[in-house]
Amino acid sequence: MAFNGYLSKFSLPEIFEFLEQGSKTGLLSIEALKDDLPDNLNTNSENYYIWLRQGRILAAASNLDNQGLISMIVRRGLVSERIATEKFQTSGGKMAMGLCLKSSGLVTAEQLTLLFRAQIMEQVSSLFELKNGKFNFDTQASIPTAEMTGLTMLTTEATIKGLRNLRNWSALTAKLPDSNFGISKKINNLSLSQIKLDTQESRVWECADGQTSLQEIANQLFIPLEKVRRIAFRLIISNLVKEAYIIHTSQTSTTEYSEKCIDLDAKNEFVKSKESSLLSQSHLSNFKNNQSNYAINDQKHNRSNNQKQGIVGIEKKETESEVSKATDNFSSDHRVDISSGFLESLVGFLQTKVES
Repeated sequence: MAFNGYLSKFSLPEIFEFLEQGSKTGLLSIEALKDDLPDNLNTNSENYYIWLRQGRILAAASNLDNQGLISMIVRRGLVSERIATEKFQTSGGKMAMGLCLKSSGLVTAEQLTLLFRAQIMEQVSSLFELKNGKFNFDTQASIPTAEMTGLTMLTTEATIKGLRNLRNWSALTAKLPDSNFGISKKINNLSLSQIKLDTQESRVWECADGQTSLQEIANQLFIPLEKVRRIAFRLIISNLVKEAYIIHTSQTSTTEYSEKCIDLDAKNEFVKSKESSLLSQSHLSNFKNNQSNYAINDQKHNRSNNQKQGIVGIEKKETESEVSKATDNFSSDHRVDISSGFLESLVGFLQTKVES
């Protein structure tokens, strides 16, 4: 069963994730478009090949002539081409080239590991920079033992290492998670012992609580936001975390708003202000009515000079009593403070009105 498409729709990290999750076995072929080749890719070749078994990378090469691995061995000065070829042919081609040389004592386990990592990463790292290209995965393709070291690598590990060293991210910018989104750890994730994270990746992974945005993580860790987004992308592609949408609520909740309203009502701030205004108008009206009463009393005073002093005394006492009563009611019922100086001035004013 073939699986094919374009890198403009599915990035290489996403393809790797699909192949690993599906435990796919076969050959992944990538044809880079000439106009899209990055500078660090070999412009003499447009095709790249990666072999996988059960979702793990076995080998990688730039052609199908079965000479890629042996060329690397010769360039590194590990074994001559003639000796390596003879040892491999002696095994009948059934054993991986790398294991064949190791069993013969021609290379060490450490040299074989370095050889394998160089073989994979030299091919994979550069391909991450491709903005477009054709890819095809053939499940029926045979796996050449001449290109195999005998070692394997998780596609997620290849992705982590390749993206970690990537310099030009223009091909993957659109794939990066939004700064307002968060990330959360996956329950059924791969063991971190299998995928070794660097210091910054580990710190970002620890902050993956599904509630903290990437912008906030960047601020907390003092890491540039763009770098945090790239780290988050690596963790997502590696199946260690998943992207989480964060719902931002207003700073003042409905409950808080209700509590503030209740508190305001308890203090009677608004009610007191409104009542004070109405009371002021009421007492002003009473004061005008009193003025009218004083004018009537004044007319009575002119008609009866003999009773002037008595009327003045009576009106004075009544006026003082009314003012005192109004002041007491106003103060006790509504707790409005009135200065004593104002009351004295008011009484004096009323007295002059009565006496005149």
